[in-house]
Amino acid sequence: MDGRHGATTVRGLRWGWHEWGDGPVDVVFVHGFQNDHTAWERFIGGLALGGRRFTAVDLPGCGDSAAPPTWQRSTIGELALDLGELLRARTIERPLLVGHSLGAAIALQLALDQPDTPTGLVLFAPASTRGLDFVDGPTAELLAHPSRDDQRALLRAAFRRLPDAATIAALEATVLRADPRHIEGAARSMRTFVIEDRLAEIAAPTLLIAGDRDRHVPIRNHIATWAALPRAGLHVLHDVGHVPFVEAQEVSTTLVEQFIDHERRA
Repeated sequence: MDGRHGATTVRGLRWGWHEWGDGPVDVVFVHGFQNDHTAWERFIGGLALGGRRFTAVDLPGCGDSAAPPTWQRSTIGELALDLGELLRARTIERPLLVGHSLGAAIALQLALDQPDTPTGLVLFAPASTRGLDFVDGPTAELLAHPSRDDQRALLRAAFRRLPDAATIAALEATVLRADPRHIEGAARSMRTFVIEDRLAEIAAPTLLIAGDRDRHVPIRNHIATWAALPRAGLHVLHDVGHVPFVEAQEVSTTLVEQFIDHERRA
């Protein structure tokens, strides 16, 4: 997918970014755990570019971004601070933030820390805002220090129905390139990401899209996140797993297009 790409150093770390289109409406995409910007390319390709600038970032330790020096530098809180600085450095003002899983948690944290930054949030299967209350201690440790087979299994468990072999192979290659410090920092911070009681502070309009067969985050946790947000819509997709924008691309595209258009008119 053609576009522009580059890297910007914020708070001492080089963040890679890829950009498509131009216009007054900024939409920023933040990928999930162990992934990179390529997770969004097919989805972004289905969105209308007119009057919009789409930016997809690579979290530190993923894709084109530098690895963090320690896992502590790769927590949700640290990444939200970085993202805010990156947006300012790139002159991206009042963007709509679109996040998946870990990326959605980063978007929520940014909205709490810097409430005047996002004009809206689209959360695809966000990391639980009750922490990993559905995972025991040994499993959480395994998530922080997975083997390569564990990484492959986690990737496949994200889908209710696996995409085609080429897509899975590309996703697997991306996941296996993720830096261990990204993995540990993200996993440990998702475990302690208990912010449900603060979500009422988020004034930005929000759309939460989840699958009812999500094996990574239970649907009850997604509903709890939605219920705690004061200005949120919820769309639950039937027979879909943890990656709605891949498994149900057409309906996900329609929902995001409607959300962007509605917020632009508001």
